[in-house]
Amino acid sequence: MKSDIIEGYKNLPDDFMWKVYGLGQRGAAKEIIYTQWQIIDELPEGGDVFYGLDFGYVHPLALVKVCHYQGANYVKQLIYKSGLTPSEIIREVKDHISDRKPVYCDAAEPKSIEELYRGGINAQPANKEVWPGILKVKSYPLFVHKDSKDIIRELQSYKWRKDKNDNVIDEPVKENDDALDAMRYAIFTHLHKPAFKVAVW
Repeated sequence: MKSDIIEGYKNLPDDFMWKVYGLGQRGAAKEIIYTQWQIIDELPEGGDVFYGLDFGYVHPLALVKVCHYQGANYVKQLIYKSGLTPSEIIREVKDHISDRKPVYCDAAEPKSIEELYRGGINAQPANKEVWPGILKVKSYPLFVHKDSKDIIRELQSYKWRKDKNDNVIDEPVKENDDALDAMRYAIFTHLHKPAFKVAVW
């Protein structure tokens, strides 16, 4: 892993990455991925608002609102339902979003994204990279609306995998993560600043 990336872990609100990769304290590793978050009564007024959507049918479809305000992310669960048809998805999403703010969706379903877009929703494909996406979420203070029961439940159980020697590895257990995927899609895609390459002539 590049040294500059590891050094960057010093600045994360959650010190897990720095302890494990910077200081080599494998015993200090925490299984729970998101450990630094708080429950709030209301989202702030103003700020940069955008949304994340994880498609599902057997698994629930999850729609999450994010408000980026004064260097922190405030999130609220809007939809968490299974068994929705394409037309029901459009109707449900439009019931919760009345503006043209971007909705970052699971890029593995371009047909569904196009259906939402044609239905009047500003649906866009999300960057689905997991590891850097998690790091991006962890790089900001995180506040969760008190009514977001499924986000809270998923945050409490979302864990890193372990190898055969019981060491935590940088890959999450893929279960109970529908709302957290939607949250990650939104935060990483909207707030990620790609590095610019300088052309050499």
